[in-house]
Amino acid sequence: MLGIILITFIGMASAYAGYTQWGTGWGIATGVMVMIIGWVILGLLLRKASMVRQLKIQQIMEDGQNKVNRQVEMFSRRPQSSMNGIRPIIEKLQRDATLRALEATEDFKPLYIWTPMLKKQINSMKVQLYFQLKDNKMVDALLPQSMMMDPQTVAIKLVRMYKKDDVKIDKFFKRVINRFRGDTRAFVACVYAWIKLKKDDPKSALDALLNAKKLSDHPVLLDNIDHLTNGKLKHFSNSGFNEMWYALMLEEPKMKPQRQRGRMF
Repeated sequence: MLGIILITFIGMASAYAGYTQWGTGWGIATGVMVMIIGWVILGLLLRKASMVRQLKIQQIMEDGQNKVNRQVEMFSRRPQSSMNGIRPIIEKLQRDATLRALEATEDFKPLYIWTPMLKKQINSMKVQLYFQLKDNKMVDALLPQSMMMDPQTVAIKLVRMYKKDDVKIDKFFKRVINRFRGDTRAFVACVYAWIKLKKDDPKSALDALLNAKKLSDHPVLLDNIDHLTNGKLKHFSNSGFNEMWYALMLEEPKMKPQRQRGRMF
């Protein structure tokens, strides 16, 4: 908001100066040109400042994932090991990284006064982080203040509406699905279709997938359309979306059995 006020003031001042020097036409042109230049400069500065903060959060999450990967690798080397034994360690590492990432989002606060939409963008990020922490109270509080332009945020909104048996879920889906194209459209449609199948409404699930097919040829979408068309409801699967799907915690990823290792005499 401060950016709008400041650039408008500078533009008007420049227009007045141009008017006094060269007349009305040049005054207006000067004011408009100054405002355009001002928006470009402000946009570049804000983008650079935001990128630095985003990279910091990304690094926190990557460091956390690297720690998880190292633990899994070490644990898998043990003979007759079970992934259940390492699950608490992995969950703690993931939780610690998520909490650090949430703390880092506070670095964006000084930028909010310059652009009114940035806060909603960061709220979308917070929604995903709090969702990972299973803090549904914070998720529900932040969702109305978030931008529904990110597929993962929209998917989380669908999940929360499903969990609360919100009757407005169909209306919400129809409102947001046309914002997406390609793979993101397929993902959101498949999440919604999974929910409709759980609600014993395969027709609505198939209709949503067929509508998404108009602008997406994602293989998971096409496979699910084939399954539902042929009445193979139990074959419906969103596992092909990998982490995007499993991050919604609607299903547990299937773990491959660990091969027993050891010396044979």
